[in-house]
Amino acid sequence: MSQRTPVFFNTVIDATDSTTRISVAEYSAAEVIRQFLALYACLDFKAELEEIGVKPFQFLRRTKILRELRALCIALWGLALQKSFPNNAREFFEEFRASAPMLSGQDKESLELANRINIYIDLFNPKKDTDFLPVADYLAEVLALDATDRARLRLKLSLIIRNLYTLIFNKLV
Repeated sequence: MSQRTPVFFNTVIDATDSTTRISVAEYSAAEVIRQFLALYACLDFKAELEEIGVKPFQFLRRTKILRELRALCIALWGLALQKSFPNNAREFFEEFRASAPMLSGQDKESLELANRINIYIDLFNPKKDTDFLPVADYLAEVLALDATDRARLRLKLSLIIRNLYTLIFNKLV
């Protein structure tokens, strides 16, 4: 299932004969998954938590929000795969879901994370990566973030989601 798949085109100019060649870089599902797992392991979400006003000693709230952000990042990675690997995104994502350590167990935490990922995938489906406001609305509601200025919170969350997507997309391979 880990076949090599053409992804990006690199333009190479040969100075000796002044011709332009295009070379194809190929990536396997295992390589792309390994890259995402390394990025995922480095995400700590401190800046995001601070941005939405979650204090360090709000343990239960932090745990819930971190679970949501982790699920969100996996769903965002799925979006990035669709853009960069349109022919193999589904295969790569399914292989990830079958093999990722955080999703492979039958414990309550793994099952809940998988469920949360499915919810975000469904939320992203209508507009993909063009509008994150519906997802920001959902996040604000599910996390019961108390904000007197709801529009401002929506915008903050939307920007957080956009920044996470950009980070994931840029580190895809």
